Amino acid sequence: MKKFFIIFILALIPFASTKVSAESDLPLNSEAGIIIDAKSGKVLYGKNMDKRMYPASLTKVATAIYAIEHGDKNELVTVSKKAAKADGSSVFIEPGEEIELSELIAGMLINSGNDAAIAIAEHMSGSEELFMEDLNEFLRKEVNITDTHFTNPHGLFDKDHLTTASDLAKITQYAMKNETFREYFGKKELPWEVETWDTTLITHHKMLKGELPYKGITGGKTGFVSQSGYTLISTATRGEQELIAVTLKAPSDKVAYSDTKLLFNYGFENFKSGKIDKKSKLYSADYSNSYTLNEDLYYTHLISDQPNLKTSNDGILSIMNQEGEAIKSFDLNTVADVRNTVLPAPIKQETINDNLIKFSVPSLGLGGF
Repeated sequence: MKKFFIIFILALIPFASTKVSAESDLPLNSEAGIIIDAKSGKVLYGKNMDKRMYPASLTKVATAIYAIEHGDKNELVTVSKKAAKADGSSVFIEPGEEIELSELIAGMLINSGNDAAIAIAEHMSGSEELFMEDLNEFLRKEVNITDTHFTNPHGLFDKDHLTTASDLAKITQYAMKNETFREYFGKKELPWEVETWDTTLITHHKMLKGELPYKGITGGKTGFVSQSGYTLISTATRGEQELIAVTLKAPSDKVAYSDTKLLFNYGFENFKSGKIDKKSKLYSADYSNSYTLNEDLYYTHLISDQPNLKTSNDGILSIMNQEGEAIKSFDLNTVADVRNTVLPAPIKQETINDNLIKFSVPSLGLGGF
């Protein structure tokens, strides 16, 4: 009697044959907006998401993640006269004052200090101008965005300081993978003691601080200059699902928040997130190769959809929807370790339920399957 064993794999669940998609029509009043799954990067909805626009202080998300990844958080930053005299929102730092880089980053995100942003830039690269060269190169090469060009670290208006809702979502997705950034981005308040100001900084983001409560909110950044209108980045989590919402050029902050709520509701009510665990083992279509994943694979699917998984002979893993269309693909040769194997009988694959796919394989005594 042959012995069989079962491999359980979290299913990659695709989009179903429903009209709910990134092309659906949501009544956003902001000029541009986007909602994405933070883990898979899947765009759930977009309006003018690739239009180049002015981001205002949402710029500081990029400044923050660059400084966190390329600086020493414990280093002391000496505040220059230029930084201390910055226009707009401020954390009231003084020329010659020494402040830890980590404190400046947190203060910049929470209280949107333009003075802190310039001090960070000058410390990181020697000058604001050189910092912008470094930051833009970082965004192109490490974050892999193509429609953004920043001319300053804070977001005060400049006609050439441009980005898109899509790029801002990608920058935030990248940044949220960093635990230090996540901590700063989600802070509601921060004790703040500098030479001329002893206070507690309170986040400007109304959802985050509870003025406009939203279930699962985890972080946010506000922005405004007259040319950009009201801009907003927000993050929220429910269960395994993490979403990022961006709205640009809202006519009021009320509209920015109502649009953000609309985007979040749409994402949480229509989509689910999932993954194939990195410990899972997959097989090529002809069973000539087995692949053990070396990283988790993330996907997004409609709540109403059922998953199906298909691999090709050359190791392309495709996630199929109910109409047999591939909605997500992975090259297993780049995300897995490959080991040749010869199976005495075909693998039987069947869908168990919405979340699991079962493979029944004759035991070969190889271990580790």
